[in-house]
Amino acid sequence: MIVAIAAGQQPRLTLDPRVPVETMTAYIVQVSMGDTPAGTLEYRTIFAVGATLFALTFVMNVLSQRLAQGKRGRL
Repeated sequence: MIVAIAAGQQPRLTLDPRVPVETMTAYIVQVSMGDTPAGTLEYRTIFAVGATLFALTFVMNVLSQRLAQGKRGRL
């Protein structure tokens, strides 16, 4: 949750790695803090971003476990 607090509040989409962008958790917090009516596009994007965050985290965990198992087998 500290990521949501510390993240920048001015999101910018750019390919420049030196420019800060809004994190996924900060976006979820920003959208859900206001009065977002159920069923609207903004409401649905909260779940889309959350599902994407879950999927990316899951894939990275699976890959890291496979990498760790491969390293253990070589020792």
